[in-house]
Amino acid sequence: MKNRLRRRLWLFAALVLAGALLVPIRSLAQTAVSTLLGTWNAATGDLAQVTVGGGPGAYTIDVKGRCTPTPCDWGTRPLTIYAPSAGTSVGKVGSATYNQGFATRIVVVTAQDAVAPFLKVDVYTKFTGGGRSNYVLTQTFHP
Repeated sequence: MKNRLRRRLWLFAALVLAGALLVPIRSLAQTAVSTLLGTWNAATGDLAQVTVGGGPGAYTIDVKGRCTPTPCDWGTRPLTIYAPSAGTSVGKVGSATYNQGFATRIVVVTAQDAVAPFLKVDVYTKFTGGGRSNYVLTQTFHP
């Protein structure tokens, strides 16, 4: 009798736990600081322009490389925003991935807090074929 009751209680507890795991957890939409949004330009370097747009839960980034005779558009990708802690939903850092066939690039943008705001952009490039070293590029952009 006790074993039967114990098994039923264990089964009930397992079902309650499984049900709790299946209930979706409401998460906060990440919000970017306003200084991250906009079109940013670089006077020199491999990248010419970065545009960050959208809104909470749907931010985007568009990157243009410095090609001749016109900039090469990498396209628009979803931008994931990162807050400084798990308890905060507002962040000043974002990342996006560009798969360009010959290479995968992770673009990380950071809004810099300064008297004259600027955007720090790090691009991590991993080549799919051999012969070239993976590398990181860091550039500064201004509004």
